[in-house]
Amino acid sequence: MTNHDRHFDNPALQRQLDQFLADPDARIARLEDEGQTFWAKKAETLSLRWRLQKGDPMKAFRADVAGHHAFANAGVPVPDIAAEGENFIVTADCGPTLSHILVNRLGTEADRAKAFHVAGAELAKMHAKGLSHGRPAIKDMCWDGQSIVLLDFERYSPARNTPRGHMYDLIIFIHSIYGFVPKDTPEARSAADGYREADTTGTWDRAAAWCEKMRWLDPVTKPLQWGNRVGAMEFKAIPLTLKTFGVR
Repeated sequence: MTNHDRHFDNPALQRQLDQFLADPDARIARLEDEGQTFWAKKAETLSLRWRLQKGDPMKAFRADVAGHHAFANAGVPVPDIAAEGENFIVTADCGPTLSHILVNRLGTEADRAKAFHVAGAELAKMHAKGLSHGRPAIKDMCWDGQSIVLLDFERYSPARNTPRGHMYDLIIFIHSIYGFVPKDTPEARSAADGYREADTTGTWDRAAAWCEKMRWLDPVTKPLQWGNRVGAMEFKAIPLTLKTFGVR
């Protein structure tokens, strides 16, 4: 259950939080003081046009918070909550995202491979608990050098806590890696190995069977895979994702 009356004892951090909450255009803010870093988030403020296109932002925000609490209660690694209210949540910083690490090649190749291996294993362990993230892209996973922490649960729904939901999670996870770097990499292989080694629910095999049925996606989207236009990376990731699940 969300506690609607949690704020900072630290006045400097509370002032930053108050400024963030008072800004109608702000959605995410970095709060810092004395070496501590936190991230504040609230529901988007959308025009009628964007509400019609993107849906109710408060509904998405509440799903995010509900997912955060559900995962924390199940022992899934999520950021510690430092403050929260009816329309905001503040969480502790947990290191760079996997997407940032991959794109900017942070650390050694072995360091990156380890991070992605742990991410795959952590996702499999989450599925073994019966939970689905909804969109476990690598931009929603942080690495502090030792452990993976999951973020952003706007797509969370108890209705997705099914074997099919786990399967889609896994495919989204692998596809998201190639969406940032559209080629075979040690990081992508390590992520796949990490999941397979920790998979106790048969999710990898279900994903492989689904990808085999969807092999037609590659030839159909070939024209969209060409070039460097906006959105092309997601289409370039399709054949790599299918190949990872054994489609030849």
